[in-house]
Amino acid sequence: MSARQIYRFRLAGAVVLATATLVVAGAFAVSLSSPNESLADRIPLVAVSEGRAEAAAEVQPPSLDKVRAETLKTLRQKPGDAAAWGRLAWIADRQGRVADALVALDRTYVVAPYGPDITAWRLRFAYGRWAALTPDLRRQATAELRVAIRDRPGVVYAAEREITDPAGRLAFALTRQAVIAEPDK
Repeated sequence: MSARQIYRFRLAGAVVLATATLVVAGAFAVSLSSPNESLADRIPLVAVSEGRAEAAAEVQPPSLDKVRAETLKTLRQKPGDAAAWGRLAWIADRQGRVADALVALDRTYVVAPYGPDITAWRLRFAYGRWAALTPDLRRQATAELRVAIRDRPGVVYAAEREITDPAGRLAFALTRQAVIAEPDK
């Protein structure tokens, strides 16, 4: 065999391998990107149930039962998902189940006490329901706010603008001012 024939043989092999890889990857990507397909149901991926829960929550009006079912699937696979616990708190709050909302909110603090991905939402949610919070939840929300003011002030100011509960706005503003007035540690 000449060098040219060896080169052509290797090139043909590489092209066949690359084509096969693209076809298999494309088929897998298409099946996973359409969460209503049966393959997504057979493969228990957190991203699928998480995506379904988020999609159901964005519909107006949201299908709270569907959001809850998909969120519970997520939590069965990933019990440490603070966003999923937060979504359960939101669902319970929307359904008027205050005690369940507070339990789920507390769970977000258990799994991610200062979780950066959930801080903005959790500050808005907790301070937006300040009067209903338990003393322990108030302590946790205040601790998170104190950390966020120092580390992520933009998140804090954005969250503050969206709080509608007068008691929560006052508690938020007083905590923010107290932290700002403290000397740097």
